[in-house]
Formats: sequence, structure tokens, C-alpha cells
Amino acid sequence: MKISSHLASPSRRAFTLVELLVVIAIIGVLVALLLPAVQAAREAARRMSCGNNLKQIGLGLHNYHDTYKAFPYGFNVHETLWTAPLLPFVEQKPLYDTLIFAEGGMGNWNADGSPNEKACGALIEVFRCPSMAQGQPRDNEGIPGRVPISYRGVAGNDIYSDDSSTIPAGSPPGARSLEQVPQNGMFWGNSAITMADVLDGTSNTLMIGESYTDVYSKDGQQMDFWAFGCPQSGGWAPGNVSGTEYSEGVGSAGPPINSRLNPLAHGVTMEIAFGSYHPGGAQFAIADGSVRFIPQTINLDVYHAVGSCNGKEAVAGFE
Repeated sequence: MKISSHLASPSRRAFTLVELLVVIAIIGVLVALLLPAVQAAREAARRMSCGNNLKQIGLGLHNYHDTYKAFPYGFNVHETLWTAPLLPFVEQKPLYDTLIFAEGGMGNWNADGSPNEKACGALIEVFRCPSMAQGQPRDNEGIPGRVPISYRGVAGNDIYSDDSSTIPAGSPPGARSLEQVPQNGMFWGNSAITMADVLDGTSNTLMIGESYTDVYSKDGQQMDFWAFGCPQSGGWAPGNVSGTEYSEGVGSAGPPINSRLNPLAHGVTMEIAFGSYHPGGAQFAIADGSVRFIPQTINLDVYHAVGSCNGKEAVAGFE
């Protein structure tokens, strides 16, 4: 039987190669346009998470102060950094209870098999910015699988090195080192700053800042920052300068923010300065418990003013 022509299947027109290539090109352009927006959204989320970390640290420090009537030391004679005594106040008391706060033997931070050595390998998210590129544990100073962190205490505004003997040439007159005490910031060797000591006002004083952690080295300095303990600071005491590397736990508001990204900066300056993986500046926990993003373009006089707690400078704003 003959099928009527009007019942026959209609012919279908396929895509030509040119049309297919045009569609692929359009999709490629759309992806290229959308990718920066997606990346920006992800960075905004990471920056918000980082700010939440600093908020928790700031609240923890305030709770510590309420308990002990002073903020913790930046570092002490037992090679201990401020992050160790803070642990119970950032929901890490079980880890804190394992630590040995003593010099020598199993109290050393790089003693084989010691609880202190093991603690240095603990990954505590509140101490780590999610934008940090070099976040993997690595062996360092005799500590296997040591976990790098992103935040350091603000020791002051006139510090340009760990040691007085390594202050870079060209540093401002009166430049000091971390081995000297007292300092004019919130966290330094054997410090015990109280709210009453913050003469500049808690809303005008930096407390904790981001630090650009990576494996880059220059002039014998590596941009590595750590929690809990600093084996190389062993032997330090007020007036005794046999230790070094206190900058693993505290930094300075002397050099500009993100000096690490300035190829002309000395390695010592890079290491001591604050900075971050967030474009254009770094986040800080302020002494009043708030968190602020401070642009790297901030006027240096203003930055120095908020880097001290007792300079009595007049500060109109952080911009």
C-alpha cells in the first residue's frame, strides 16, 4: 500500500560545523565573563570566614582577660606563644590539658614524642585563614608535621626585626627588635597587658593581625608563622638575647601592610610585617573585640598610631 506523502516523516536540519563552533565560542566567552565573578564570590566568602576566625579569637582573648585580669603574653621564657594559653577560650581545652608548660625535657616544643610536639601538628581551623595558599603541615625545627597558621599578635609599631643585630639598614630612627621589652603593643615577651593599659582606647588599638604565611625565603628569613611554641626562642628572657624567631607568633605594625609582596623589601621586613591573601590589605582583630579590614594604602602615621596601645595619638579613622 502506498503511503500518502503528507504522512511521511519531515526532514530534519542538523547543526552545521560553523554553528557548533559559534555556540562553543559563545559558551567560552560566557564562562570567561562569569569566572571572575565566581572567584570574587568565593574570595568574599573566604574573607568573611577569616573575619569570623578573628572575631572568635578576639572574644576568646576578652574572656581570657576576664578570667586572668590581663591578656596573655606574646611569648614567654618557656618558648610558648600566645595561642597556647588561649586554647581553652576557643573551645580547645582538651588540647590545652595535654600541654606541658615548662622548660626542658618533655616540656620542649620539639621534644620527640612529647605532647607539646604533637600539639604543634594539630589543625585548629580558627587559627587559619581559608585563603592561605601554603596551609599544609610540614617538618620544621625538629617538629614533624607542624601546622602553619595565619594570625599573629601585634607587638607594637616601632619593631623592625626579631633581633637588634639584624634590624635592616634604612629602618626608621629608633627602630627596635622583638627581643627587647617592654614594647608598646598588646603582645610581646612576658607581656600581661590589661584593659587599663590601653590608653589609646580599645577601638583605636590593633590586637591580632593576619600574616602572609608561605615557604618564601629572602635574606635568610622564611615567611612561616606557627601556633603554640617556638623552639628557636629558647634562652630568651628580659635582658637575655640568646633566642630568636619570636616573629613566628607576633608581628609589627611598623612596616607597611603586605610588605611581603614588595620585591624591594628586605626579608626581615617582610617577615615582621602583617599581610594577607585578601587583595588590597589585611584583617585585624581590634582590642574592643571588633574586626576591621585595613587597606595596605593606609596612611603610615595612622597605622603606626593604631599599632600601639599607649601612644595617646589622636586617630580619626583607619582609612
